[in-house]
Amino acid sequence: MDLIKIDQNLFLLINSLAGKSSLFDSVAKFTVNEYFIPTTLSLALFSLWFNWGRVDKDLKQKGVLLGVFGVVIGSMGIVSTINALIQRPRPFEILETNLLFYKPTDPSFPSNAAVVAFALVAAIFLVDRKLGAAALILAAFYGFLRIFVGVHYPSDVIGGAVIGIGSVLIVNLFIFNSLLMIIIRFLRNLLKTIYLEEFS
Repeated sequence: MDLIKIDQNLFLLINSLAGKSSLFDSVAKFTVNEYFIPTTLSLALFSLWFNWGRVDKDLKQKGVLLGVFGVVIGSMGIVSTINALIQRPRPFEILETNLLFYKPTDPSFPSNAAVVAFALVAAIFLVDRKLGAAALILAAFYGFLRIFVGVHYPSDVIGGAVIGIGSVLIVNLFIFNSLLMIIIRFLRNLLKTIYLEEFS
């Protein structure tokens, strides 16, 4: 059995659970959109800018920038390039699917939603392991739901997760710490300028 067939069979297995519970279906429909979990993860990331705790504020604020740059590189750079080269149809276009979501028109691989979610998770995890672990569970559930509602194959979500995490690691390795600190100092001064010194 080839990998594509395995991917399709795993999708059908997960998607076959849709429609079995009206309560879980409702939770899935509410949770799986492009806003709820990505916004929750974004707020968790940006909370690090203001909540330093036992970790110094330079490190936590650096984590915020890693997340922002990781999302931009992963979502706007890598995904756009892959989509220009690979036009994978969505599952509902070629398989009998229990579709609980609207029909996206962009290619299925990789999951851009997973790229964003896991880039945010990686950035959070680098500076706050406990918050990062909670974020990882949330992102994994989000990825599962994207399959459950019928808009992605498992490999789309896995590929998106790898790209999202990889983008943050690439930024962490190749963007100089001094450059990140220049940006951080600029943002701190900006906050002070608009009388938000306590948040800088």
